[in-house]
Amino acid sequence: MLHLLLQYAYPLMVPLSLIEGPLVALAGGAGVAAGKINPAIAFAIVMGGGLFQDVLFYSLGRWACRTEKTRHWIEHVKSVRRVLGPMRTAWRERMFLTLLASKFAYGLYAPILVTAGIAKAPFWRYLAESLSLSAMVLAAWEALGFALGHAYGLLGAAANWVMLGLGVLGLGGLFLLGRWARRRLDLQKA
Repeated sequence: MLHLLLQYAYPLMVPLSLIEGPLVALAGGAGVAAGKINPAIAFAIVMGGGLFQDVLFYSLGRWACRTEKTRHWIEHVKSVRRVLGPMRTAWRERMFLTLLASKFAYGLYAPILVTAGIAKAPFWRYLAESLSLSAMVLAAWEALGFALGHAYGLLGAAANWVMLGLGVLGLGGLFLLGRWARRRLDLQKA
């Protein structure tokens, strides 16, 4: 199965990067370590997927503002109003931190970026900051995939236990980063 995946790596990476860029970057880095994937092509593919997602979700938010039915729903549903107020403030005052939080808020990435469109965040600033942040984050994921792929080959039988430990540490780090970002953005008090 792995041979088949590596043989058709690029055609598989394109649609998958439109859905989940960091995971594709991680797998691409492992493919680079195996010598089967070109790192520049893999990075370009995941950056293209990230650009597509960022523009799509922002555009959905802008479209939602133009649609009378959706705008009415946004204004009259209390839970949506309660979230959109602080998000508008976050996009206006702390765009970079809001984007950073969105990159690590798995499952909330799309709704957070949709609120950028609803809040009418300046598009070119949003796009520039998002692409620069995506470049750093995706390069880090690809480098991590390369390091893990390379280390996996060097560790031999102990590799599975080491990878499990690193996964647990990574999840713990994401949890702590999420807590820090929530306090930093202070979304509940804004």
